[in-house]
Amino acid sequence: MSDWLQPIREQGRDRFVFFPSAGSSASAAMALAHAVPGGWSLWSVQYPGRGPRLREPQAGSVREIAVGCLPELLRAPGRVLLFGHSFGAFAAYDTAQLLAAKQRPAAGLLVSGSAAPGSPMPDLSPERLSAGSLIASLTRQGGTAAELLDNEELMELVLPALRADLALGREYVDDHPEPLSIPVLALAGRHDPVMTEAHLATWRRHTAAWLGCEAGEGDHFFYLQDPAVLAGAVDRHWRAA
Repeated sequence: MSDWLQPIREQGRDRFVFFPSAGSSASAAMALAHAVPGGWSLWSVQYPGRGPRLREPQAGSVREIAVGCLPELLRAPGRVLLFGHSFGAFAAYDTAQLLAAKQRPAAGLLVSGSAAPGSPMPDLSPERLSAGSLIASLTRQGGTAAELLDNEELMELVLPALRADLALGREYVDDHPEPLSIPVLALAGRHDPVMTEAHLATWRRHTAAWLGCEAGEGDHFFYLQDPAVLAGAVDRHWRAA
């Protein structure tokens, strides 16, 4: 089994693959177990430098993550549906492009919490990568308990991975010659203080099969607060066999 992809719930041929946000590990997908409709196996990407891969160096690029995931996804027996949140949206998009180049296109791509590559994203600027700025950003986004943010020892462990991922997102360049041909859907939280539906609409130029934006109740991590928005989107556009 690949170090890059971890099974969370195995119950079908089709795979729903989650690309976590910056600083997160594959275990973040545990919270999606009730949001991903039955009939889909739930898998999550394990970035190096955290979780069971803690002793490994951080990924050197978004492309490294996509290339790492590719062999396991090419072996998948059924459809593959990719969902990337925030930084994970870049990694999911790049993976979708590599799958298409291998003539094994994903069934679709869901993105949330991020504008498309090449769009201005102030939270990825270098001056925002200090410890104080990162903690302030996490506080503003929601989704992280205050007691965790106040735990200095824990933050010393978390912030290097978060900083590394944000740097990769800032450096990512979409060098693929053509937009995707697969359906792409953007999801948003109505009260996200960072990314609006207008930011997410920038993804339309990266696909010939744009499905638009759908919003759920909540903040930057709305899919945890309103899992029905994700479940409903998957059922409408990619009903499990």
